[in-house]
Amino acid sequence: MGRSNGGLGADYRRLRVALSNPDSVYAGAAMNARILLPILLALAGCAAAPAPDSTPPARDGAAVYLRVCSVCHGEKGDGRSRAAPVLATPPRDFTRPEAARDLSREYMIAIVRDGRPHTPMVGRGERLSQQEIEAAVDYIRATFMKKP
Repeated sequence: MGRSNGGLGADYRRLRVALSNPDSVYAGAAMNARILLPILLALAGCAAAPAPDSTPPARDGAAVYLRVCSVCHGEKGDGRSRAAPVLATPPRDFTRPEAARDLSREYMIAIVRDGRPHTPMVGRGERLSQQEIEAAVDYIRATFMKKP
């Protein structure tokens, strides 16, 4: 056929050139990819969490936070993540003084377990054990939330 067989590398180079050209019909796809990538990463984090019956006991709240929560709340708990710009409601910044003032441990556990309606914060109660939820909340409170 008329196409040379340059392998995947050649296909990648052609696609990269097409996406970088603003006059290309693929330029819109590149913009959509920049918008959709953080959303897809957040969803991948949701899907990657194991089912409750196969979840090992939480030994480390930091590991649970980094695996599940940091996708939206950021590694530093400040709400600055790759997903944040495309979320309808910005993620909570746990480093702000009002977070420590307004969020009790019990309330945070309920939010992680059940989610918050009309926000991107979905409940994790079906994917995380109670022990993992408590460990993540305790990690957030001890690491990011400073008492006013």
